[in-house]
Amino acid sequence: MLKRDGKFVERQNAPGTSQRLTETELAAYNAAFATIERDFHQIEDIKGQLEKLDRLPLEKSDSKSLETVTADGKDWNAHTALVNLPKSEILLCHDPKADQWAIIQQQNTAGRYTQAHGEVSVLLTGNSAREVVDEYSSQANHTLRFMARNLTAQAQSVVWEKYPDNNPSQVMHAISERCALAVDNSQTLEQRQDNERSIKQSRGMSI
Repeated sequence: MLKRDGKFVERQNAPGTSQRLTETELAAYNAAFATIERDFHQIEDIKGQLEKLDRLPLEKSDSKSLETVTADGKDWNAHTALVNLPKSEILLCHDPKADQWAIIQQQNTAGRYTQAHGEVSVLLTGNSAREVVDEYSSQANHTLRFMARNLTAQAQSVVWEKYPDNNPSQVMHAISERCALAVDNSQTLEQRQDNERSIKQSRGMSI
């Protein structure tokens, strides 16, 4: 147990992590996390929706009952909604004539992206519904990991600037773990970290 001025300092679990922090470290952790909390919960929500895609039934629907979505000058039957994003919806669509599948993003705002690219855009196409859904899920998960690292960096600036005396490296270790666990479970995260360490070691080798 940590001692300070001859007295034992109690540690508490940092929310959402396996890290134990002192009272002052925990105060810094909570204050820094509050600055990224809204975006963090959005990542959690999107991750939860992506996890359901593996179990989503993708059987063909009756095309007569489907909404038509026009993208890139082509009409698609909207098969099912996959993911609801803050400013758009991701749809699985089907072209019965060509028997082709597509992942289409439909914007729900009148922002600059919509003005530049139109209200809908085709993200992926393929001959199999499962194929395009799995590829979209893979790409989206990659994006979420990037977003989680960005949140960690945002929190880091707060910790080091406002709480430099509260053991910022330990505080950041806890925040980094929480952000990483939002997009990967502990086993997957450990495997990913092992792979990254192996890559770094191999870069240091010469032949």
